[in-house]
Amino acid sequence: VTIHDTGKAAYGDLSSQFFLREEDIGKNRAEVSQPRLAELNGYVPITCSTANLDEAFLSQFQVVVLTNSSLEEQLSVGEYCHSHGIKFIVAETRGLFGKIFCDFGQNFIVIDPDGEQPNNAMISSIQKNKDGVVATLDEVRHGFEDGDFVTFSEVQGMTELNECTPLKIKVLGPYTFSIGDTSGYSDYVRGGLCKQVKMPKTINFKSIKAAMDAPETLMSDFAKWDRPGQLHIAFSALSKYVAKFNSLPKPRCQSDAEEFVKLVNEENAKSPAKVEELSENLMKDFAFNAMGDICPVQAFMGGITAQEVMKACSGKFTPLQQFMYFDALECLPEDKSVLTEESCKPRNCRYDGQIAVFGSDFQEKLGNLNYFLVGAGAIG
Repeated sequence: VTIHDTGKAAYGDLSSQFFLREEDIGKNRAEVSQPRLAELNGYVPITCSTANLDEAFLSQFQVVVLTNSSLEEQLSVGEYCHSHGIKFIVAETRGLFGKIFCDFGQNFIVIDPDGEQPNNAMISSIQKNKDGVVATLDEVRHGFEDGDFVTFSEVQGMTELNECTPLKIKVLGPYTFSIGDTSGYSDYVRGGLCKQVKMPKTINFKSIKAAMDAPETLMSDFAKWDRPGQLHIAFSALSKYVAKFNSLPKPRCQSDAEEFVKLVNEENAKSPAKVEELSENLMKDFAFNAMGDICPVQAFMGGITAQEVMKACSGKFTPLQQFMYFDALECLPEDKSVLTEESCKPRNCRYDGQIAVFGSDFQEKLGNLNYFLVGAGAIG
């Protein structure tokens, strides 16, 4: 594993970068994080780099993950990775908002779509007809799904099925499924075992440039069905805002939020992925959160990203296709008037990323709590 960073640690990084300390402020983030990250697992070599993120550097890797990057950099690196067979992932968080994008290239093979143990069932009957309906013993549901592949053993009578080439099934009920035409087989007598066979699955991913124009998104919250399209535009517009103003929108700054909303509307108007209705309040909340860094959001989005890296390397489990957008705006107080530009401005402390979202009063309340947590370890 190689971690790459050309930036220097600042107070804002301490909110959610678990390997940085106050004495690291002003030092390169990759260089100070590398030895602490390496302590987690002595069997994984960890190196760091501050080299240019050019094609020669990228060509060394199987998987490239971009964080804290501009849309321009994502497009440049993503297109290179797509054309050179390098798996590519983007992970980005902005306060209570998050985004992940995956591109594992053309003809990516998933050898095990779900990682579950193959299902088995005992056979009670097999019909000799064009549908080939198989019935399993009533005591236990077969657990198969439409499109699964199965093979058979220990079948008496219809022996053509024993150790046959895996057959695609159509589920008819909890105890029955169809395997297709069996009219040319011998008569079924008794017995038999049916076993699911995991078949390789080929997935074709679009490059990030193509995916930006026609996004395919994983729904993270079905109560927010209209959010992914809006957040797709918002994250794109944020890069345009930074390019124009050379900074992120300030927390709870109304003028910055209004400028951001203008750029969102401009971006939406020309985007092939245009959204018919944009929520101005949602876009303003996005702008207010842009400078925020929240540990739980980073841990959640980082955990999913790490899973996608493992999928890219192993071919096990079905990968994310291709965007996932997330928000946790429910965490904000119902009365948002308590969040002002003054209460959310940076204090030059390690909690600035959290203050930007929840305000200094909330942070002070957290700091004054005196809780003893039992079992709050790796699992707790």
